[in-house]
Amino acid sequence: MNRMRTTIAMVLSVFLILAVFSEGGGAQPDARPAIRVRLQFARAGGVFDPARWRYTSDWFVYPNLFNWLLRWKPGPAPSVLEPDLAEKWSVSPDGLTYTFTLRKGVQLTKGYGELTADDVAFSFQRQMDDPKMSFHHALENVKSVEAVDKHTVRITLKQRDGSFLWTVISYRPGLIVSKRAVQRLGDGFARSPVGTGPFEFVALTPQGEVVVRANDAYFRGKPAVRQITFVHIADENTAAEALRHGDVQVIWTRGNPEVVKILRGDPKVRTVRVIEYYNLFQVQFSWRFRPTQDVRVRRALAYAIDRRAIAGALPGLDEMADVMRPPQLFGGTRDVPTYPYDANKARQLLREAGYPDGFPVTLMIQNREPETTVAQILAAQWRAVGLAVRLSVLDPTAAFDQRDKGEFDITISATARPGDPHLFFWDVFDSEAFPPYGSNYFHYTDADNLIEAGRITLDEGRRAQIYRALQRKLMTDLPIIPLFYRAYVLAMTDPVVSMTPGAFSMFWGETIKVRR
Repeated sequence: MNRMRTTIAMVLSVFLILAVFSEGGGAQPDARPAIRVRLQFARAGGVFDPARWRYTSDWFVYPNLFNWLLRWKPGPAPSVLEPDLAEKWSVSPDGLTYTFTLRKGVQLTKGYGELTADDVAFSFQRQMDDPKMSFHHALENVKSVEAVDKHTVRITLKQRDGSFLWTVISYRPGLIVSKRAVQRLGDGFARSPVGTGPFEFVALTPQGEVVVRANDAYFRGKPAVRQITFVHIADENTAAEALRHGDVQVIWTRGNPEVVKILRGDPKVRTVRVIEYYNLFQVQFSWRFRPTQDVRVRRALAYAIDRRAIAGALPGLDEMADVMRPPQLFGGTRDVPTYPYDANKARQLLREAGYPDGFPVTLMIQNREPETTVAQILAAQWRAVGLAVRLSVLDPTAAFDQRDKGEFDITISATARPGDPHLFFWDVFDSEAFPPYGSNYFHYTDADNLIEAGRITLDEGRRAQIYRALQRKLMTDLPIIPLFYRAYVLAMTDPVVSMTPGAFSMFWGETIKVRR
């Protein structure tokens, strides 16, 4: 009998608790919406440790999980640095020592406590000590990183670097992780990352979806959504239909003008168009492919390209480019050699290079737009001047790996390096930027002096002159062929009312605003 009374009492207690919660007398369910966002680029690579970064699709998630000491102010064209984990900073008169004062009370996710200077020093030192880390080479100019006290970090350089705050502190090498979490989890940190960002990593699902939930202790305030699920949708039409039917609430779309037209015509969809002048779509050459080692061949391929055909295939989207960095950006110029369409000039250069009948070439592309459309146009134009062009269409991650190994003849892809010009010029043309450390697939080595001069010079006027001279050399040697500057359309549906468009590969989840 006593046992029965005890059981009845327990059941009544449970019902009482449920009644209290249902009447609002206790904890309330989180009323914020959960949203689904198109994971840009390829499928998730599953590497969520910034120091071991490999796939751009994963980088799309990183700004939601981690912070920098300073960051690019969120927006589609970064031009301003603002405090992030550091509330203030100073630079020594000789330009070699940077001192950062951290915000107090910033909390790491998953119960790892307050972020301290030890976490910051560790985040840089682990990359400096291990040549296998993704940004080891980017930190070679750092002499030391010291935790002066709990909230002060001092970084000393070996030599002056006018791009340091832009290319290291607020860029990919500069994301800060939890020291204790890395030491405790080891290689497992890449699948269970701990940072200070507006969201906390939950899981990479068997379907390849990346799930993050709101970090309500975030120092800038609670996010407007309780959860974001990043999903990969390769096809532009499929992504647009998923948005219009409510399966996802935010997508980026580019390269398909028909899709953009449909989205703009739907009253339930809000769209924003952004031209990224720092995001150059280009023709790239393998260092292994013999014919394109001759600059006359590269110039011939450039003269054979009629960009009007590309523009016609991508109306109202991307903007055609005949230079690598336009004057809209710091360090850009049009005072350089260019290669306007001239098929006869292309044939003449091929004859001079010893290829009067052309040569066979494989054009490797990623199986997505606009690569497929642009590749078909290029193949037709190069065939018209005598080349035997074959297309090789690969999954994006497979194409990434092939490019890194140099196992291709010619390919096309985009390089997006916002902010300081050193980011782009070093990554694509410096002799230390051979894959996997950069995107110098051609193994070009003739511009190191100018690239280095642009980096170590502090005077902005002098830097601009150096970058104009650098671009004149690059457009003469032509290790890549510029095609166009990328544009994208950010499209949103309820409950998302607005958000700040990000620079290429950066999703600012903390800027999302929703309908209440």
